[in-house]
Amino acid sequence: MQIKLLLNDTSAGLVASLLSIAYCFSFGALVFSGPLQGFLNVGIEAALISAAVTGLVISGWSGFRVVVAGPDGNTAALLAAMMTGLAPILASLPPDGALALALAGLVAAGVVTGVALYLLGRFRLGRLGRFVPYPMVAGFLGASGWLMITGAVRMATDVPLTFATLGDFARPGAFLPFAVTVGWAGLLWGSTARIKHPATLPVMLLGGVLVGDLMLRNMDAAWMFAGGSGGGAVAPPPFDAALWHAHWPVLLTVGGTVAATVLMSALSVVMNSTGLEQVTGTDVDLDRELRVNGVANIASGLAGGFVGYTTMSRSVLAHAAGGVGRTAGITVAAISLAMLAGGVGLIGFIPRFVLGGLLMQMGAQLIWKWCIASRKRLSTAEWLLVPVVVVMTAGVGVLVGFAVGILGGCAIFAFSVSRIDTVNRQFGAEERPSSLVRSTDELALLRDRGHEVRIIELASFVFFGSAYRLQEQVAELVRNLRPRMIIFDFAAVSGIDSSAGSSFLRISQRLQDADIRHVTSGLSPVVRAVMAEVGALSGAQEYATLDEALEAGETLLLEQNGFVTAGYHPLADWFTDALGSAEYARALIAALEPARPVDAHYLCHQGDDTDNLLFVERGRVSVLVERPGLAPVRHRVFGANTVIGEIGFFLGVPRTAGLRLDGDTQVWALERAIFERLKQDQPGLTAALLTYTVRTQAERLSFATRQLAALQR
Repeated sequence: MQIKLLLNDTSAGLVASLLSIAYCFSFGALVFSGPLQGFLNVGIEAALISAAVTGLVISGWSGFRVVVAGPDGNTAALLAAMMTGLAPILASLPPDGALALALAGLVAAGVVTGVALYLLGRFRLGRLGRFVPYPMVAGFLGASGWLMITGAVRMATDVPLTFATLGDFARPGAFLPFAVTVGWAGLLWGSTARIKHPATLPVMLLGGVLVGDLMLRNMDAAWMFAGGSGGGAVAPPPFDAALWHAHWPVLLTVGGTVAATVLMSALSVVMNSTGLEQVTGTDVDLDRELRVNGVANIASGLAGGFVGYTTMSRSVLAHAAGGVGRTAGITVAAISLAMLAGGVGLIGFIPRFVLGGLLMQMGAQLIWKWCIASRKRLSTAEWLLVPVVVVMTAGVGVLVGFAVGILGGCAIFAFSVSRIDTVNRQFGAEERPSSLVRSTDELALLRDRGHEVRIIELASFVFFGSAYRLQEQVAELVRNLRPRMIIFDFAAVSGIDSSAGSSFLRISQRLQDADIRHVTSGLSPVVRAVMAEVGALSGAQEYATLDEALEAGETLLLEQNGFVTAGYHPLADWFTDALGSAEYARALIAALEPARPVDAHYLCHQGDDTDNLLFVERGRVSVLVERPGLAPVRHRVFGANTVIGEIGFFLGVPRTAGLRLDGDTQVWALERAIFERLKQDQPGLTAALLTYTVRTQAERLSFATRQLAALQR
């Protein structure tokens, strides 16, 4: 069985190696063009070194069992842009000096990229790649596609694709190779789109080489690649004295392109790994993948290779060809290594349009996918940024294009977030009462005047854009409703920036000028520190929870409307109003006895028999939901002149929660046996008591209904 699996992996690696070698030849020709065209063999060797070194490291230590690594079009296009930036300097140097500087650029790009990838994984920042704005990624990849197309055109025609050189393509010596390259790219695209077999592209490339050789054998040699003069003549960078005598400080002029290469590599590793997770059904640690790819690039850079990493297309090809183990990727790396022994000379038998068309097809597919097809997934502003990045890259340069992408992505993000309303919900105290259950008269007052206390629930991260919108909403609220108090609940706020804190300072000043109580609740230490630093809490009342703030708001309304909330009505006054008769009140009082706590603080515990109806004359009683092994949770608080336990009492079910006495509290109990005697002896009293109980429940249900409606808004 193991031999069979080994053979399957080896055959899958052979299939994937055909595509990998074709890409290495294409990328080598792409990067080593212009002043470096005489060292084309060295460029191909560098690409093969990358495929061999990164392939061995990543195949051996990646979280994926079937994975093929090597140079990729995205970063190869950026390396080509780096060489284009160095072109004036390379052209002024002798051949050996130009080659040494070019190899120094590859070493610097590989090592810097490797170190950056490793550090990203080392500090567990791999997940950040999933949060990069989609328009920025699309713009980067679209720009890479354009760079690949321009490189392909230059490879096939020796004419750079710029506005200044458009007229040169009218010459037959440039137009015909250009047209053939475009036609071949279209044929590759159409064939691979219609024939979904993994061997389609390798077979097409092999056929293109054979047909091209037959047709171009007796034609102009310009249609073919020259063998170059540098193949096999350069030692690995650590042992190449000429390399270390290169003018390394010159590479600072292309530092922006190297930085773009690092960013593109990190994004590619994350995106390719995420895509392979879907294809193979394997979950991997992105931080581990970054570390492994980082080590692979350091090794590739020191060996004189390109930047390389986990590839999507070649890994999927190996998987589709039957690969199930690490031998598939190692086989691809081994064949790339074997090609260095003499296979590089095959470049002289490959027509330019074959590799140029392959690059053009890859670039065109990137532009189509990220610049055109992405329109369905992006808003208008986000989608427009993508072609802007591509145009800026083509017209001004890679660094400017990428800078525009980053700034544009940040601007769109800031604008989009500013449109998100940071207000989760807004309601009045008549819709969202506190957990304190008050008397019937107090509930009636809060129902009628509760809108004078406004509650604004905030959510998510509050920054300057969303805070300014809140500032405008508060100004409108002050003008239209003139509330007595506004409560800002920060319980769901994860953070706030200093600019937003300044907006809250202006809100606080506006409320003070309008003589409106400013209350905050649920401030986390981080949010409170920012608010306090800018002075936004000056004059504000702070509460730990929204429930405490709501209770304070209710108390304010009751006090301003003549209720002495700190006191209570004696039983005689309370029952006379509740039952509608002083006689009924005296009879009920005579039937009551002081409630007997089951211990020092509790009237009853959850699950006890409901054998009495409780009346709170003064003080408070907390309703606690008790949980085995956990601290109890306070559900409600009953204040003075309230009745407790009526549902369990009349339904005959056990207590659904514990009742705790809070402070100086007086509670009276109507025992079940006495109630049964009252039903026989004084039916009018029991009818009045039942009517009061139903009215109380209806009032509480009305409050609960309004609260549910408010919470569902």
